[in-house]
Amino acid sequence: MPEGSVFAAAVFGLFMLYILSRIFYQPLRVLLRAAVHLLAGGILIVAYNLAGSAWNLTVGLNLVSALVVGVMGLPGLLMLIALRHILG
Repeated sequence: MPEGSVFAAAVFGLFMLYILSRIFYQPLRVLLRAAVHLLAGGILIVAYNLAGSAWNLTVGLNLVSALVVGVMGLPGLLMLIALRHILG
């Protein structure tokens, strides 16, 4: 393979990498933010469950509750606690 075509292939590859990164940047950023919120919400629910387990005060840990707490923060956790007590 001549050196000119290797250089052209490398430039084309870098160009395609740039185009694909521009296309997929926003969806990947949204997914990463959602994952961070899920992780933060899960950690907060686990901390509440550990602290409240002595008094039988727990909240179920699943994707929806972790996302609610991760996005809303402490008000989201208080809402889940209130729903747990209202609905039994």
